[in-house]
Amino acid sequence: MRNIKREEVVEENGFVVNTKGVLIEYRGFDKYVTIPREINGITITSIGDGILDFMWMYAFCDHENLVSIMIPDSVTSIGNAAFEECSSLTDIIIPDSVTVIGDNVFEGCSSLITIAIPNSISSIGNFAFSGCSNLTSITIPNSVTSIGNFAFEACISLTDITIPNNVISIGKGVFSKCFGLRNIIIEEENITFINIDGVLFNKQQHSLLFYPPIKSDVSYVVSDGVISIEDYAFDNCRKLRSIVLPDTVTIIGKGAFHECLSLKDMTIPASVTMIGAYAFEGCSNLRSITIPVNVTSIKHYTFWECYSLESIFIYNDNIDIDEMNLLGDREKIVIYAHEGSTTEEYARRKGYKFCPLI
Repeated sequence: MRNIKREEVVEENGFVVNTKGVLIEYRGFDKYVTIPREINGITITSIGDGILDFMWMYAFCDHENLVSIMIPDSVTSIGNAAFEECSSLTDIIIPDSVTVIGDNVFEGCSSLITIAIPNSISSIGNFAFSGCSNLTSITIPNSVTSIGNFAFEACISLTDITIPNNVISIGKGVFSKCFGLRNIIIEEENITFINIDGVLFNKQQHSLLFYPPIKSDVSYVVSDGVISIEDYAFDNCRKLRSIVLPDTVTIIGKGAFHECLSLKDMTIPASVTMIGAYAFEGCSNLRSITIPVNVTSIKHYTFWECYSLESIFIYNDNIDIDEMNLLGDREKIVIYAHEGSTTEEYARRKGYKFCPLI
């Protein structure tokens, strides 16, 4: 357990700062805020998470009336959840002294329309802009090398985004639920990622990272050579009825086909060895699925809310099925596997209809 000690703090005009220069909390109610460079001789160098009275504090978190904020150039980092759920925030000026945007910094800032990220920023944290539902424009500078997990999740108004040359790391589900995202522009000199017909891959085309939900295609054939379908790659692709995977695929990530509402039938290729948790969650029209012999485990909630699922064919006699994994409606689903298999044992224990494979 983390050893949390009470910190000395200084408060002035509603700004609470610790002796290390971290702005821990803003207790004022102003709509338009200018953060001072220093308070009582303490230079403010960081905004965000800190400790106050044995509790973690997040500087402006949940200040629903905050509209505009100016950050002084003494600040070098914006910490976790600093402006989370500031639902009225429309204007923020980030100085080029800031090098890090932490996790959840602007999560839920639903009034934020545009933001300029200075060319000093090297990383964008997990969930940094998640739920910024009115964000239509954002420029990622070439100084950024990494973008965290779910960084732009549910930015439903975002239509275009450019990944600059120096980005070498893009996290899981970065554009999950970005229903309006039409163009992901990869700058030519980027050595890590590539856009092929609107779909985001790594440069070697071994990993499929993101398929835009806005694409109008009803079927998609994943190209030969792709090894992994990354976490949440097809999340909320509600128009796709058919997805064909090549035999080169060995990994299907967590939530890979989450909420693919129109997906009806799918065969997992014989080469897949791992299917992540929640992989087919919410595929409410999926009727049948075949799991080949190389798959060694079915993770939790893999087929959660697959309301139309009628048949599951499982060919590995010793497959490990997570006890938290409800395979679907016990009255509707028939599970096909070999007699004496762990699947038969699971089906009978959980009350599913079981039919032996010949």
